[in-house]
Amino acid sequence: MSRIFFVFLLVLNLYAYTIPPVTTSVILKYIYAPTLFSVYAKDYGMLYCQLYGIAMVSQSFKSENCEVSPRAVKEMRHFALTYTQNTIFLEQQYRIGYKNGWCFLQNGGKFFNAQLVENGYAVVQYFDISEPKIIEDLEVLENIAKTNKRGLWREWEQEMECLKSALRGIAREMIEE
Repeated sequence: MSRIFFVFLLVLNLYAYTIPPVTTSVILKYIYAPTLFSVYAKDYGMLYCQLYGIAMVSQSFKSENCEVSPRAVKEMRHFALTYTQNTIFLEQQYRIGYKNGWCFLQNGGKFFNAQLVENGYAVVQYFDISEPKIIEDLEVLENIAKTNKRGLWREWEQEMECLKSALRGIAREMIEE
């Protein structure tokens, strides 16, 4: 019995941030990208939902140490968008919460933010680190996805690393300004 409780606590710790900031029910209206949606809330009308703490490649780019080609971007976006469209559904009800303009989308018992990272379709981004525990938990999930070659990590590990490195660099520049 104590072993089951220990496993429960370990899993609970990885998803500790699944407790509010969920604040309102919404209907998912449009999926623009794997991490960007429009939703309708009865009390607020149409809202945008850019997921907190995660990012997906949106355009080709080249940094000092790596490059993500236009072809790789197109293929990666296709697979990530397909995953999203097969996981959350238009005209269905979800719960969302906002933190500093970023969104948490609750899909059943967990946040979709975590699901995308855990299944290898997004990386942790550091533009808003006002919730360090959430970022830390997302990093654990990202490492698990990378180690197990889930999702995009299977075929595009170098591109995912490039994206992660570029995002960290951009975040550092923003913090230094």
